[in-house]
Amino acid sequence: MTAEDWFKLIEQLGSIPGGAAKAEPDFFGHLITGELAPVTSEWDFDGWLLKDGRVLSLRLDEAQEGMRLFVVDPAEEHYIARTGNELLDCAREGGVSPLILMLLAIATGQVDDNKRLKLHAPAIDGAAKDLMLMSVCRLCG
Repeated sequence: MTAEDWFKLIEQLGSIPGGAAKAEPDFFGHLITGELAPVTSEWDFDGWLLKDGRVLSLRLDEAQEGMRLFVVDPAEEHYIARTGNELLDCAREGGVSPLILMLLAIATGQVDDNKRLKLHAPAIDGAAKDLMLMSVCRLCG
């Protein structure tokens, strides 16, 4: 995705009631705890402790440039998707959560996760699609 693509998503996040700041509590709040996510890797950048005990972790990519999303459970970690450095740069400039932005990009199909989010965290996938409908879909939002 280009920076322009990310900024378009940031703009669309601003269209939901309460703006981008309300995306996490309104769409994902019932799935995440209010606690800090435990460290799952030395490359962790942002993450949520899920109510089911797993962690949704957005990590810096240690081997290449960019960010990677994982669902981490006690037994193993599940790779979900990867994107370039533009995600972090645009999220910082736009003042939005890079994790929310990544989930929205997956829900819109702009970042291909090969349905891994739906497989490993179906409730998060559903909430991301709800967010997409409210922020991006012109028929719904």
